[in-house]
Amino acid sequence: MQAPLSIMADRAIDHPLTPRRRWFLKTALAIGALGASLGGLVYWHRGMREGHLTQEGRSVFRALAIGFVGPMLPQDPARREAVLKAHLDHLEPFLNNLPQVLQVQVNAIVGLLANGVTRRMLTGLPTDWDSATPAQLAAAFDNMRRHPLPSNRLTYQVVRSITCMTFFANSDHWSLTGYPGPVDL
Repeated sequence: MQAPLSIMADRAIDHPLTPRRRWFLKTALAIGALGASLGGLVYWHRGMREGHLTQEGRSVFRALAIGFVGPMLPQDPARREAVLKAHLDHLEPFLNNLPQVLQVQVNAIVGLLANGVTRRMLTGLPTDWDSATPAQLAAAFDNMRRHPLPSNRLTYQVVRSITCMTFFANSDHWSLTGYPGPVDL
């Protein structure tokens, strides 16, 4: 005589914490939808579109300039804004001359920084870039620089390098830094 199937089944497998196929599929779909939503937002807020900085890109790079080279900027608000505008205008050709692969990566980083959710995750900055005070920007960049995750520290190094390279490479900014320029030989 054959034992009923219910007696032969191993009931240890039916533990409530054991994931089941439907649970796994639902979880995978939820994670995929969340990832696609964040990816769409990052793409929507990317730094450059058709060779020009987007409004989001300008906001992010303006805040980066204030955070990284702020003490060297003029104190007069009108002159300060003129220098920041010139910096952003000088940034576009620099980014356009990067290899295509790097342009895509910089766009992704700026998209992450422009999106509210991922900005908070990367920097801890509770407000948007245009509303942030210099003290909030300093705290956000310090958070990125000291973060335990290598991805946050790498993001900090990339955006700081781009900002500083474009700012200090512009000879119009040399007088702001105290550098007299190359010596004539």
